[in-house]
Amino acid sequence: MKSIKRKGVILILLITCCLGAKGQVVMSSGGNYNYKQDTTSIYSDKNVWNLSRIDNMIKWIKYSRLGCMDSAYMVKLNTIYKELKSYRENCVNYAVLDKQINLINSEIENAWKDFNQRTSTYELVRKEILSGKPDETDHLILDGIGFRDENKPDKAFQSFKKAIEKDSARLTNYYFLILAEIECNGDTAKALESLNKLINRSHGLNFQSFNPYLIRTWIYFTRKQFTAACEDLNKVLDKDPENQEALVNRGRIKTILKDFAGSVTDYQQVLKCLQFKPFRVDMDSAWIFNNIGWNYYLSKEYKLCEEYARKSLLLMPDDPYALDTRGSGYFGLGEYEKCIYEMTKAIGLEPDLANSWYLRGMSNLKLNRKNKASSDLSKAAGLGNVEAADAIKENSLLPSGTDVENQKQFPNKKIPINKNRLRIDWYGIYYRL
Repeated sequence: MKSIKRKGVILILLITCCLGAKGQVVMSSGGNYNYKQDTTSIYSDKNVWNLSRIDNMIKWIKYSRLGCMDSAYMVKLNTIYKELKSYRENCVNYAVLDKQINLINSEIENAWKDFNQRTSTYELVRKEILSGKPDETDHLILDGIGFRDENKPDKAFQSFKKAIEKDSARLTNYYFLILAEIECNGDTAKALESLNKLINRSHGLNFQSFNPYLIRTWIYFTRKQFTAACEDLNKVLDKDPENQEALVNRGRIKTILKDFAGSVTDYQQVLKCLQFKPFRVDMDSAWIFNNIGWNYYLSKEYKLCEEYARKSLLLMPDDPYALDTRGSGYFGLGEYEKCIYEMTKAIGLEPDLANSWYLRGMSNLKLNRKNKASSDLSKAAGLGNVEAADAIKENSLLPSGTDVENQKQFPNKKIPINKNRLRIDWYGIYYRL
């Protein structure tokens, strides 16, 4: 990964990936939602345009809520979400909703700004410094935060570096240097070196504003050092057994390490924690159920896979990932028509789910529908599913279109079957790509 942007930019990428936006949504690094009408597209029609704005905001809220621990922010988002859903579910003239939609847009922007001000480590440290008598090192930190706000990462990096050189005993300042090293240079090796220094100097002290082990977990994760990442999460959980960020991230890593039973155990523990957070239990439980189901699929316990995917779909009926998981369970059970039905629905909602195309193709192959199988498997291969390309070759199927040719040209492009599941960022936020 060449560079890591700020949390707001991560959300932009998330929105773009999840919604398949094509210039419809313009979002600043501060996280606010702004809309610019494109009169050359199908959205030039006012009714359709406003409907698309509502749909995009609903989806943005759904995905931005994942993993959020701030109750005040969640309450505001949920209130906005209910209002948007009321517009979406009732027969209204969307063409005359400009005023209401613009107001909602402002509410989202204000909620985001308020959330950032209250929870950002940079803001908390800035307030703490300004509440006292700042010395020279403090002013360097304030300068760095200011440069970061102005989107000047090089200058921010230099200020944080000078602050550490001025006083290396202030451990919290390493946090700013570490993130600046990654944001400015994409240098995870240097950031890891700084983190190791910080952890060694802290002598087991607890940090109020951030957890160095969770940040190091993220770095290990991006470097594919999964065992080391898991060990750091174990350290977090030794001190805080109910840390949801650590449990979810460890569950994800255990899946990669093929410890499917261990992953399920971690996810089950998260479900217990969620019982005490009713404002987000439905949404978070849905994707935890789904990931439990996926682990059961990978461990070939197909009945349990289908069962947990069904639990997920009871909470989020139109989630393409849960549909894909349930379809996978049906394939494992040999119920190929049901698999085709589920995967067709999943593809309709998320056309780039390689696993859905692959298993729908394999189901068609099992049912001796070779033309359909060839088409589906070719699409899956084009999305990077190597097993689909192998199935075409092994079954002497005629490749459809250029999808398989693309796969041959880029033989190292391998997307796991569990694409579009779960991943983490260094803030401990977990979301679908």
